[in-house]
Amino acid sequence: MLRSSICSFSPRRQLGLGAAGVLGLALLLPSAAAAAPYDGYHDLDAVRQMVERHASSHRDRVQVETIGRSAGDRPIWLVTVAGDGPVDADARPGVFVGANVSGDHHAGTEAALHLLDTLLAPGPDHAETVAQLLRARTFYIAPVLNPDAHDALFGAVLQRRTANDWPMDVDLDGLLGEDGYDDLDGDGRITWLRIPDPDGGWLPHPDEPRLMVRADAERGWVGTHRVMREGDDNDGDGMHNEDPGIALMPDHNFPQAFPYGERAAGPWSGVAPEVKAVFDALFARRAIASAVVYGPGNNFLATPRPIASGGDLGSLTFRVPSRFAGFLGLDPEKDYTLDEIWAEVKDQPLVVQNNLTPNDVAQFLGAGPATKLEGDDGQRISTLAKAYKKRLEDAGLDVERAAEQYRKGGLTPWLYYQFGALAVELDVWGVPKPAPPASEDGEAAAGGDAPLTLARLEAMDAEAFGALSDDAITAFLQSIGAPPQFTAAGLRERIVSGQVTPAQMAQMARRMGASDDGAADGGGGAGGTASADDSPEIKRQREVLAWHDEHRPDAVSPWTPVTLRDGTRAEVGGSDPFASVAPPRAMLEPHLVVHTETVLDIAGQLPTVEMRSVTADALGRDVWRVRAIAANPDALPTHTDMAVRAKARRPVRLVLDVTDGISLITGQPAVTAETLAARVGTIEGEWVIRAAAGTTVRVTVDTETAGRATGTVTLTGGDR
Repeated sequence: MLRSSICSFSPRRQLGLGAAGVLGLALLLPSAAAAAPYDGYHDLDAVRQMVERHASSHRDRVQVETIGRSAGDRPIWLVTVAGDGPVDADARPGVFVGANVSGDHHAGTEAALHLLDTLLAPGPDHAETVAQLLRARTFYIAPVLNPDAHDALFGAVLQRRTANDWPMDVDLDGLLGEDGYDDLDGDGRITWLRIPDPDGGWLPHPDEPRLMVRADAERGWVGTHRVMREGDDNDGDGMHNEDPGIALMPDHNFPQAFPYGERAAGPWSGVAPEVKAVFDALFARRAIASAVVYGPGNNFLATPRPIASGGDLGSLTFRVPSRFAGFLGLDPEKDYTLDEIWAEVKDQPLVVQNNLTPNDVAQFLGAGPATKLEGDDGQRISTLAKAYKKRLEDAGLDVERAAEQYRKGGLTPWLYYQFGALAVELDVWGVPKPAPPASEDGEAAAGGDAPLTLARLEAMDAEAFGALSDDAITAFLQSIGAPPQFTAAGLRERIVSGQVTPAQMAQMARRMGASDDGAADGGGGAGGTASADDSPEIKRQREVLAWHDEHRPDAVSPWTPVTLRDGTRAEVGGSDPFASVAPPRAMLEPHLVVHTETVLDIAGQLPTVEMRSVTADALGRDVWRVRAIAANPDALPTHTDMAVRAKARRPVRLVLDVTDGISLITGQPAVTAETLAARVGTIEGEWVIRAAAGTTVRVTVDTETAGRATGTVTLTGGDR
């Protein structure tokens, strides 16, 4: 069922000292009404009901298959969507959309379900596009690839989880699950535990006491606490939460750059049943040309970085074995880059006659596994990213926010590096960057009025203050270091209602160190107003806190005293574990639309092949020269450059159908090419055959990822 309720609490805050503290005493905000922030998200059973309903209502277009079962014996579904078309569904160019393999990425599941809804019940804006795509493409949608972890969002106690149910004795003591996480303060979610310890290495941020930061000697930040996930020392061994009984994360268990030695990745790649299910499903569907993984990373907002060291061909140097160096005209004692070697050998007869490529040369020289985007694949992703960002901008969504990379041992790099698909990972939603409160020339962001200062505030009456824009008041609150839970609307209500006058508020702020230039003693403010010397990581954490304060005021628990089982006094607090990855469903909706349109756009650009011509010239005595040309007219090549390098896909084949009545005199029945480039790529074949006039000759171009096409010519004329 859909999520209908969660445990909630009054969103009280600890306030810092300074002007903000006095303002806090005078202007205490009422507790926000507790809401159910994950209403509208689908738990596993709701996902099942939805895909089964679609399968029942659209039997001609939808097939639902259980491709495997999780470590906890839960089903993993693959939904295939395709309409009637000239090519069988499994032979058409395919798009794979896999969601929530990380287990805690529920926005991805919602995006996958939104895509499914759009394909089967498109609105007027998408109806024509969807109809065309379903005739020529096949969509494979896996809405929940880590079902064991998925329902953690819907549990009685919210705990962000990425591991499946694979049993694991994490601390190697012969016991299983004897020390997991505990909801010590009873607020219905696992947050953070801080224990006083001068050697603990953590302390509250000087300007934002809700945020714990690492000690830093250069800044004079001295550790005061140990910090860990909320939980007690249940087995009395002096450690907290060291053995929850599960730890294997499927999104770390794929082969590419598999992180050996990392316990969460498992003992070897592919051991997780969820990973095996993906292997079985995708290797049986080799027509999949592109993949979109809805997960924590975003390859359109942050270009993929090399996933490991050792395989960047652009920086590697080689020595050519002496037995080949002389033949190729190279110095066996000299170090060459691949580009330098290719420049020397690309026009030599051996290379030209055998149609060798730079990748062939690299493999001959023993280059290691690929670790970065190959060839022009990066430019292809960049082009798709520009269109994606334009959609975000047109929808009024943030394109500048922070974005993560995909992981070693993750699904996305395996799809790109080893399976041979043009694969990207998209996180669907992330906490946006805050808009700057004022323009560069000092005018307020809203309207162009002069910014609000203490002097202006002191001279105002309640009516004038009430006429200020929200942005002007917000900029003022940030300039004096007010905690971010003090909103413009709340402050306006209190001044307009007479609870406090503008002059009184200005005087209180001055007594606590705020000045007319907007600076307050202690500097930096709170929430989203970061200190100038904060690291990018801390600045981002404060931006997230500020967003919570504005949109999820119930998301951050104040530090609350608790007593551990051994008598230690500690505190529990911090953010709802899902608040920064699963926004309120209504807020998520425009992002779902953008991502569905992105998948449809990628699907529309996938390569297809067509026969340009099949001709036959009579040579006499029932001998004919047959020529055929096939091409790729679409915006993407038939193979990624990585697929070519890895030899991950069968090459393009132009095949003469040698049937009864046709005998081949010269040439091989099939001509091959590693790839057909986008829009201009062609493959040509020429054969000399013997056949009677009137015979129909058939030539087929066949690919794994771009479909197939057939052309014919009837032999006419000739001199017998």
